[in-house]
Amino acid sequence: MVPVHDLGVAALAILGVAFLIGWSSARLNQATLLWGIAHLSLAGATFTGYRYHLQPESLWLGVMATLLTGFFLASLHGGTNFLRGRIIGPGTLIGRSLGVAFLIAVVGIGGDKRAASILVLGLMMLVYGVSAYLCLRMHYRLLAAAFSLKTAAFLLYFLEPSTIGTPFQNPDILSVGWVSSVLLGLVLVDAAIAQTRQRLSNVIKHLPDALVARRLDGKILFCNDRFAQLAGSASPAELEGQQVPLLTREQEEAEAMFRKVNAMVQSGPMDAPMRLERAVTPARGEPFPAEIIFSSYMDLGYPVILGLIRDLSERKRGEEERLHQANTDQLTGLPNRRFLEQQLDAVLWIAHRQHTQCAVLLIDLDHFKKVNDTLGHAFGDELLREIAQALQDQLRPGDLLARLSGDEFALVMAGLPSLMSILEVEARALALLQLIRRQFKSDGMDYQIEASIGVAFSTREGLSAPVLLQRAEVAMYESKARGRGGWCFFESDMDERLAESLRLESALRQAVPRGELRLHYQPIYSCSTGRMTKAEALVRWENPQLGWVPPGRFIPAAEESSLILEVGQWILEEAIRQAAQWRAQSGLAPVISINVSVRQFAQPGFESQVFALLERYGVPPAGIELELTETLLASDQEDLPALLHRLHDAGVGLSLDDFGTGYSSLSYLSRFSLNTVKIDRSFVMGLQESSRNHSLVRAIISMAHSLHLNVVAEGVETWRQYEILKAEGCDYLQGYLLGRPMAADQLRAHPQVLAGEESNIPDAVI
Repeated sequence: MVPVHDLGVAALAILGVAFLIGWSSARLNQATLLWGIAHLSLAGATFTGYRYHLQPESLWLGVMATLLTGFFLASLHGGTNFLRGRIIGPGTLIGRSLGVAFLIAVVGIGGDKRAASILVLGLMMLVYGVSAYLCLRMHYRLLAAAFSLKTAAFLLYFLEPSTIGTPFQNPDILSVGWVSSVLLGLVLVDAAIAQTRQRLSNVIKHLPDALVARRLDGKILFCNDRFAQLAGSASPAELEGQQVPLLTREQEEAEAMFRKVNAMVQSGPMDAPMRLERAVTPARGEPFPAEIIFSSYMDLGYPVILGLIRDLSERKRGEEERLHQANTDQLTGLPNRRFLEQQLDAVLWIAHRQHTQCAVLLIDLDHFKKVNDTLGHAFGDELLREIAQALQDQLRPGDLLARLSGDEFALVMAGLPSLMSILEVEARALALLQLIRRQFKSDGMDYQIEASIGVAFSTREGLSAPVLLQRAEVAMYESKARGRGGWCFFESDMDERLAESLRLESALRQAVPRGELRLHYQPIYSCSTGRMTKAEALVRWENPQLGWVPPGRFIPAAEESSLILEVGQWILEEAIRQAAQWRAQSGLAPVISINVSVRQFAQPGFESQVFALLERYGVPPAGIELELTETLLASDQEDLPALLHRLHDAGVGLSLDDFGTGYSSLSYLSRFSLNTVKIDRSFVMGLQESSRNHSLVRAIISMAHSLHLNVVAEGVETWRQYEILKAEGCDYLQGYLLGRPMAADQLRAHPQVLAGEESNIPDAVI
């Protein structure tokens, strides 16, 4: 016959295994793990403890019983603490177990077995009592009652103190103790299950998406708070067992959707979730776009449909915002090129079907870069916004307007009849030019903004949007070439000119690597000494296929691209190298005047590049003079004054080219460190015919001298011009009368001193 105490041990062991099985399915629930360890430890401690009382000579049984008792007490207390959110690590658990075991062992060795048994009983009552108190505070009332019952059961053991912890206890008292342990174990199992259920409930409750589980008949098994809120219910419990539509806008659509899902589930488990996008209408509030995800599972042999409703409002708004940003110019708020091309393709398709035409007017602002460089980008941006608003205000039904890039806009006129379209487009182009044209003053300077317009018509060829825009752009550049401020229709031969321009740019890219560039030098003579003291370096290009290409043809092409940086660097180095060669040959050389573009001067490292070349070739800084444009001085480079000051102090000559044209300002002469101003050839050419030009030249020379600046007159072609300029006190003269641009070896053979008579002036043009 099995002893009563062994039946109790078996019951405790079964409870411990049950807890561990529960923990294996919910690994995050540490309470079930600790309670399982506690009950297994208690079963082992009881079994070995009884055997030790029967076999006192087996000391290892006593040691094992003591260690397992300590492990039981620490684990039971740790499981209860987990309910309070306090996680106990393995190290702490083992340390507490050994501490309790050590205390029991000390009492057992120092006293007797009875004292140790009473101590163990007292510790167990303390742990169970504290657990009851903690559970009561956490509102686990049933669990607190079970712990209290177990604590009270321990009091019965004191009716027979001599048998405590031995196999000889009263069977009735022992049975009450084991029954209370089993009841406590069952309540602990229920608490562990409830805790896992509560965790799952909290996850579902706080899920931001609406979740509902339905049977095939449409009745709800469970749902979360979000679904209940959408359905207009106070709590999910109110909806359980009810048939609630899935909140789609059309009820018929919702029923059809569920019939389809039910049919899929009845045919077998769903292999993958089914996703639908529908408008969801809550019981209270506005409809919103949603993604509905259906899946299924089996619950005790019955299929259950799980529906998840995900609000897509934020995502849709984000997509719309990204689409808006992708299709909109951020500065003006107008559609951008990408969006225009998409819309224009649709317009062209409709025009082809309806046998109508559309016209693209490509609008480019004239001289906008100068305004941007002079007054700053903030002013330029405000001007672009103002013009964009003006263009938008004049739109007609069916028109499309976009900002393509920079200062370039495009207007599409759709639905034009085949006849009389040209007259209508011309009138529109004229109105746009008048709308854009504006004048304003800033810092004492006058500015005028105009536009050039290129027009391209759709044809029966079935043109695409990019091709039509390209044709309008070609026509726009032709309009600029004809004088700006007007419009031009695309013609077929313009494509050929565009191709020629592209060929020119392609050939220019190879000019420096292939050594096709040459420098010619035009002499500059001093009026006071008659000696050639300076020479302006002028670039020339001879291409094997194109022959000699005029500077007026390839320099603008280089300026419009980044090629001007490569060409400018070559000119700078070649001019300094030639100056060094002349100095090596004769010890003397004219000061080389070198033209520097705005982009080249603004390039980082330009200053160090100049000084490095001077040092490499052994040319003093005073041996060169950099010719600057007024556009450069008008730019918004913050460090420009300091940079010019450093070059000037180092001895590099600085000359202001074409003075008297463009945005001339006296502030340039006082603000920047300059050595020389060059009077534009347009003033020199009219010296003999216009007294006004004569007065302007006299004023420029007088003003420059008052600022301690030298003056060079360009374009001297007649003896009379020579005498007038000399009489007015001009410092240097340059022009065909004194010498045309020539190769370096020809300049060496050219007269170094003027005789002062007409017959002795080289290459005189009288």
